[in-house]
Amino acid sequence: MLPRRLYESLPSVYLGGGSLLLLLGHHPLLWGAGALLFGCGALIWMMRSSYRRTDLVVYPRHRWFRPEWLYEAQPFLLLGLAIALGQHEQGRWLALLAACWALRCLWARHLHRHHTPGLVSQLKRCTLRRRHRLF
Repeated sequence: MLPRRLYESLPSVYLGGGSLLLLLGHHPLLWGAGALLFGCGALIWMMRSSYRRTDLVVYPRHRWFRPEWLYEAQPFLLLGLAIALGQHEQGRWLALLAACWALRCLWARHLHRHHTPGLVSQLKRCTLRRRHRLF
């Protein structure tokens, strides 16, 4: 069993390690490993966030343009775009803009989402339950 502090930091470590491999790697195999590590970190982050959420109200009128999985992956796609643009000399400002917007999205989600505080409340919650509000 991993200590809680280490377990909770694993997605961030995967994202950071994948980013470093993508930025510093000079071989296509390293780029593939970095993309895989970055993608796994993003997927684990989204899965944990979705599982721990207690505010499961989905507003259909706000989601007509893009599906929920794309909305959840948006900050990580923007971070990946920032890494790709950061490789080129002309794209540094666009990379900085994309990275700032992705971090802003993650920060806003951190502030406005509600997560269960402990394991007991997670065990009581049914993971297949989704309440849809029709407005």
